[in-house]
Amino acid sequence: MYDLIIIPISLLLLYLGGEGALKGVLVIARKFKLSNILVSAVIIGFGTSLAELTVSVEAVLIGSPDIALGNIIGSNIANILLVTAIAALITPIMLKSLKINRDIFVMIVASLLLLFFKFIDWLNFYSGVIFLLILFSYISYSYFQDQKDNGDKEENLENSSLIKAIIYSVIGLATLILGGWLLVNSSIKIAQSYGISEAVIGLTIVAVGTAIPELTTTIIASIKKHNDLVIGNILGSNIFNILGILGVTLLIENIPVTDEMMKKGIWEMIAATLFFIIILRFAKSISKLIASFMLTSYAIYIVYLF
Repeated sequence: MYDLIIIPISLLLLYLGGEGALKGVLVIARKFKLSNILVSAVIIGFGTSLAELTVSVEAVLIGSPDIALGNIIGSNIANILLVTAIAALITPIMLKSLKINRDIFVMIVASLLLLFFKFIDWLNFYSGVIFLLILFSYISYSYFQDQKDNGDKEENLENSSLIKAIIYSVIGLATLILGGWLLVNSSIKIAQSYGISEAVIGLTIVAVGTAIPELTTTIIASIKKHNDLVIGNILGSNIFNILGILGVTLLIENIPVTDEMMKKGIWEMIAATLFFIIILRFAKSISKLIASFMLTSYAIYIVYLF
């Protein structure tokens, strides 16, 4: 009973921590004159994935790699089929004018690289370094390309605003760490008491819980009809989940990929990613019909897991 009470408290802490950290990094991003698509993909997308980072690292530290990997895989699936779908049901997402080819390419490379490393049984420290190097290259290229395209923009911020932004970021991160620790420990105890595997808990409860910051920012962006922020947030979050979170986690501990994780998580993530890319490349918009199909697919997937 105690752990059932702790879970909603931990999710609230993750939400508040994500919001605080996000508010801080957005102000810092303005200081460096970044465009909407870069802010959404790199700053917001990565910022809202801080919850996944803290949960996965803590799961590995306490010896629960299935929750760590399930959180990463499950979050990517939820971002595409749940978060994007809810945003599109609020307001159809127009795709025609979005410049996201670079981000689409990096997302599919990251997903396929994860699959490749699993097949050669090489999810270890060295693959973690490779993931982080690719992430660093992606961020660096995106930043310098953005500066080249938006060199005339200027943003003047008072020192007090920048200090507040740093404070928000630090407090937000601390809250995320506390929320992540509570969520992981309570989820493991619940999984053990009900006989549910840690892989399924990671793919569902933990994954959806840590996707709350993405869901919040995406809904707000959808209501305001900021299509670039909606899609950029999802792409950036999914890129960071694999290259950043898995990369950092692998520096701490090797992660074995079980048959259950392959059958119930990785293949589904690859399928969802490929479907998402097809929609982004060939559809004019993510309509309410497409969104309904995505949401239904996610519901079927959850039922299948249990």
